[in-house]
Amino acid sequence: MNILLRPQRNLDIKGASLLQQKILNLMPIPEHSVWVIDLIEVNTIDHFGLTALVAIRKVARQHQCRLFLLNMKPSVRSMLEITELDLEFDEIDSLEYAFDAKIHLVLC
Repeated sequence: MNILLRPQRNLDIKGASLLQQKILNLMPIPEHSVWVIDLIEVNTIDHFGLTALVAIRKVARQHQCRLFLLNMKPSVRSMLEITELDLEFDEIDSLEYAFDAKIHLVLC
């Protein structure tokens, strides 16, 4: 199952918690799937959001899944660069790059 996560709010304490809860609701996750977090609606991210992304990356790796970030706004990219987390995540320009099969859209 390929998963597209699309947070509908900033990744602050509430948004980050909701994003992590959505991941838990998807369990069990098939191995070798592709996850994309589409950040088009995310204008800001704080340490709660960064922590959530790192936790999601850890879960993806445990399930041997590929994780990509999509549509990062400059403010979000800046926070990832400041914390050097930009080196830990792969960014893509479009969904076509990541998915060659059916996707499961999760709004959070």
